[in-house]
Amino acid sequence: MADTKPNPDDAGAEATEELVAYLDGELDSKAAESVATRLGLDAKLRSEADALQRAWDILDVLPRPQPSAAFATRTVSQVIPIPATASGTQHLAPPTMAAVPVQRPGAGFWLSAVAIFLLAGAAGYFGRQAIVPAPKPVSPEPTADDFSLLKNLRLYRNVDDVDYLKKLDSPELFGDEGE
Repeated sequence: MADTKPNPDDAGAEATEELVAYLDGELDSKAAESVATRLGLDAKLRSEADALQRAWDILDVLPRPQPSAAFATRTVSQVIPIPATASGTQHLAPPTMAAVPVQRPGAGFWLSAVAIFLLAGAAGYFGRQAIVPAPKPVSPEPTADDFSLLKNLRLYRNVDDVDYLKKLDSPELFGDEGE
């Protein structure tokens, strides 16, 4: 029959993992509050948290190791499989990325682009002609209205108010002249 009792070492490891997550700020607010409460009540847990914090402080002081110059090449060569030669041995040439050929647009593309451009220009021109009416032609010769104004120009020069002139023209003021 299997032993169903929990292993005390597993409980201690889980508590340490939870404590590390608390010190790193990785717990949600409810779990962090629970750990903070246990830290306030348990002196042993508090001393373990202090020891972990001191260890991290010491690690922050130590110089950080720098990767070697060949680190990137070694890492990439482990990720990209190296092809084997005919003799079965692998060729240890530095890995390179395969060049992807770029297809340049052909003559058909450029002809269709020019055709679309010309069609858009023609549609804009004829669309404007349909929407905006053509301006009325201006004749260089004067019309009859221009002559009547010129004939009576000497009379109009003495008029100060056009509204007064319109009132004088009304038939109610002087009556009909034709009677």
